[in-house]
Amino acid sequence: MLEVQPLSSRARLRRGLACLALVGIFVGPAAAQNTANWKLAERFNSQALSPFLYGSSVNPRFIGKSDVFWYSWKDPSGVRFMIVDPAKRSKKPLFDSAKMAARLTELLKKPYDTTSLPITTLSFNDDGKKFNFTVERRRFEYTMATEALKEITDEKRPDAPPAAAGGAGRQFGQGRAPASDYRNYSPDKKFYVYAEDHNLYLVDVADEKKPIQLTKDGAKDYSFGARGEGSRGQQQQQQQDQQQEQTDVQRNEELRARDPRVRANVTWSPDSKTFYVTRTDVRKIKDLFLVNSLSTPRPTLMTYKYAMPGDLEDGEQEVFVLDMPKKELKQLELSKYDDQRLFEMTWLESSDTIRATRRDRLQRNLELIDIDPKTGGTKILITESTENGFLERQPIRYMKKKDGDFVWWSERDGWGHLYLYDRNGKIKNRITEGAWRVDGVADHDEEKGDVYFYGVGKEAGENPYYRHLYRIDANGKNLQLLDPGNADHTSAVSPSKKFFVNTASRVDMAPSARLLDDRGNVVLDLEQQNIQALLDWGWKAPELFNVKAADGVTDIYGVMWKPVDFDKNKKYPIVAHVYPGPQTESVTSTFSPANTNQRLANLGMIVIQIGNRGGNPRRSNAYHSYGYYNLRDYGLADKKAGIEQLAARNSWVDVDRVGIFGHSGGGFMTGAALLVPPYNDFFKVGVSSAGNHDNNVYNANWSEQHHGLKQVTDKDGKRSFQIKVPTNAELAQNLKGKLLLVHGDMDNNVHPAGTVRLVDALIKANKRFDFMIMPGQAHGFGPMQGYFTQMMMEYFAEHLIGDHYRQSADMTVKK
Repeated sequence: MLEVQPLSSRARLRRGLACLALVGIFVGPAAAQNTANWKLAERFNSQALSPFLYGSSVNPRFIGKSDVFWYSWKDPSGVRFMIVDPAKRSKKPLFDSAKMAARLTELLKKPYDTTSLPITTLSFNDDGKKFNFTVERRRFEYTMATEALKEITDEKRPDAPPAAAGGAGRQFGQGRAPASDYRNYSPDKKFYVYAEDHNLYLVDVADEKKPIQLTKDGAKDYSFGARGEGSRGQQQQQQQDQQQEQTDVQRNEELRARDPRVRANVTWSPDSKTFYVTRTDVRKIKDLFLVNSLSTPRPTLMTYKYAMPGDLEDGEQEVFVLDMPKKELKQLELSKYDDQRLFEMTWLESSDTIRATRRDRLQRNLELIDIDPKTGGTKILITESTENGFLERQPIRYMKKKDGDFVWWSERDGWGHLYLYDRNGKIKNRITEGAWRVDGVADHDEEKGDVYFYGVGKEAGENPYYRHLYRIDANGKNLQLLDPGNADHTSAVSPSKKFFVNTASRVDMAPSARLLDDRGNVVLDLEQQNIQALLDWGWKAPELFNVKAADGVTDIYGVMWKPVDFDKNKKYPIVAHVYPGPQTESVTSTFSPANTNQRLANLGMIVIQIGNRGGNPRRSNAYHSYGYYNLRDYGLADKKAGIEQLAARNSWVDVDRVGIFGHSGGGFMTGAALLVPPYNDFFKVGVSSAGNHDNNVYNANWSEQHHGLKQVTDKDGKRSFQIKVPTNAELAQNLKGKLLLVHGDMDNNVHPAGTVRLVDALIKANKRFDFMIMPGQAHGFGPMQGYFTQMMMEYFAEHLIGDHYRQSADMTVKK
């Protein structure tokens, strides 16, 4: 809503000329300065660019245990399927596309050609001589040597399930659920386990008609297995819309009516003598609610379990082991911390030891432990802790099956690195070190003892977020870069470890895929994305930049999109697309030509993504933990400092017209930018979508993990958890500039209560702002995403450029 002020005669003249310009009677430079370039923006939307976008990465599918692999690739001629034999340095078509199109046309009675082969779910037999694939929901088999193609009926399909309990074969898409859906077999195939009505059953294959009921206390939210209930984490993080959810519920009811048995998530010991199983009691976790106003004939209530930060009831995890001789389930007492969680549980060589990682509710202390399944006794192998930051973990990699050596990832020295331990938890040596980060173990060579891992930040002169593949001896010697090049790399290791399939790209470099040997030499050039049509269309690559954080020392990296008709003699408003983290940053590193930021820039503005301290775990632990105990304000100083540096370098950046927008955590930061002094004087316009403006009603795990939780015990010994994340609503009286808030009313990830509380506070503070609800939409806006994007672009065009054309009720693109 605009406030009307009395106009001077000169102002009335300017407004009159502007009105004339809008109806096309007068067109001149003065009017053009206040007009967004809608035609150019729509020329570069994702739909307009889609005909020019082709393959972007090679995803190798290795055949059996060999190094031979196949992949698919799209280029201007259509989709190609290729097969590569690294040892022979050969690359050729997997089949003759013209012949395949002709044969499919005959079999399916539908016309196909080489540009329209809708082949999906392709999979090879282990010997690599035949492969199966799906077209139009029908399955086919292709023999490589003879080029023979035939359709596979349900009964003959190699991936068909075993016979149902009654002995009859199952037709796909009809009949009862297959036996393989619920039977969790022991390795020797003598027993299997399933769940029914939340309880656990053991079946001796020799006497299947007499299942043994192992538990009787199973219940909803305290279950060993049930259709459609999922884990607590899944319940909190599902972002599906209500229509899909209703479809799933209906399907689960139909499946349950046919067969109530479901697969139980038990883990058998290698010797088949026992198994372990976990169960989490979430019955005391309180419910959260959403109302689907679009349901007919009347709105419906969606109810789900949702633990909030600091809740005492966060779900109790239990561990059980099967006593096979007695055919009984025994619970193990493993608790050390309040509300602890166990991760990566696994059997070692036999049924004598279970290994697991145990972590406290604060997520600042963890232990690697060995568990005696007979007694429940534990042995602590490794302890990790931190005082002021989230304690990250990564999966363990076991090097040798015989001696039990394993690779452990830790940030104990401030950077993520690898350490080699023996079976008993005694450190043998450090594997990697330095002011850079190991981003995950890719593979290992059991015979040679080599470790293959992904690393970031090691190569001088590169963006520290560019990923590379490295190899190193387990003793920490002979470190080697395997995919060199100043770009972000995705590399897959072949089964023999002699070859690597690598795809490299940057925001300003089209993807290229290569086959490399174990020394990093190029064996074959596989593919190069063809962007000539994109360039002919007028597309221009964004630019990379780096600036200093507000401390004047820390390097911050970013990407800049300019209008494709950029004129250095003009002044442009600048808009920051943000997601502050802490688990990631919204800074694109790979080739993304259809990025919405380019479309927005073409309206006549500079659009950037820029990092901030606390925004990405791919740096040091100090960088990652910068916002600990300050989850609202921590990133704003670096955003402001970075934009100011860009303006100082570039005369065409108008630092007096600064916008900001983001989704989810980015929506939270956008709201804060217009509310927290002094940043609310710097950022003039913000569009906040699905923002978690009140993290005290966001899910417990994320808020506690990244903001920080405290555990206290009162004088009577009663414990409680304390957390108070600063909210945007409490600063409502500070709002300056123009703010648009958008949220889906069926968002079961970031509950709309956070945004509604901010709206309530803004109204009570007598602040002007804009608010839009997306009916029926979850955390993503689904079919309404296009509407939201247009609304966001109009908002920036109006308040940063001065294009006030939003006069019509129709949401149309200005030509």
